[in-house]
Amino acid sequence: MKTRAFTSGFQLMFTPQAFTPFLIGSVALAVLGNAVYQLLTDYVGTESAAVGKIGVGALLVLLSAAWVISRIVNRLRPASPLLDKRSPKEHKGLILLVSNEPTTRKAIEWHYKTLECCWLFCSTQSSPIADKLRSELDGHGKKVKTEIINDVFDPLEYKEKIEAIYEKLPQSWTDSDVILDFTGMTACASVGSVLACLNEQRAIQYTPGQYDTTLKAMQPLNPVEVVLHWGQLRIPSISSSQL
Repeated sequence: MKTRAFTSGFQLMFTPQAFTPFLIGSVALAVLGNAVYQLLTDYVGTESAAVGKIGVGALLVLLSAAWVISRIVNRLRPASPLLDKRSPKEHKGLILLVSNEPTTRKAIEWHYKTLECCWLFCSTQSSPIADKLRSELDGHGKKVKTEIINDVFDPLEYKEKIEAIYEKLPQSWTDSDVILDFTGMTACASVGSVLACLNEQRAIQYTPGQYDTTLKAMQPLNPVEVVLHWGQLRIPSISSSQL
């Protein structure tokens, strides 16, 4: 990961579309080239040692600039914890399935800066966690609503209650202002909640975990956005003549 982050700085420095990094890289490269030229032309001259120092200095500047730029880019654009997956943008609304507290907190943390309203779905067993999170978020001016699921193995209950949320969003909000995290609770919870979001405007995400060699969960990672390819999901209807 460190090698990849470092090389990303080099890539930006020699990509014309990224103007500022490209300018820095071009200047550093020009200085380095000039130093090499001076070394060749003054190879036997008395100033070769000085020119050599210039070349080494230019090289150090180039390496340092690549490192600094890679650090800035990685902070402004955090890498997704999973290969070829992207992190979701920050949303105003967040729907969560509460069961594992660290995972739920990680999802909230990702959207916290823009978060205005949060819906916490929980069971009777996980309601203490939901109540704790609600109290904390309320104290910071976030609107929180909790919903206890009667039958945690009924996907339709999740589907109906989440659809009701989208039907009664705050004024001026659209479906795209809210994102669903389907990580917690039961498999039925994940199925039912995703069924409620089979709409191109309704974003969904997953908060993965980091595991040790024994597959024991160590800590949650940053959420990743799950993008459904609607062209592939649309199943052509079957006429009665084909049955």
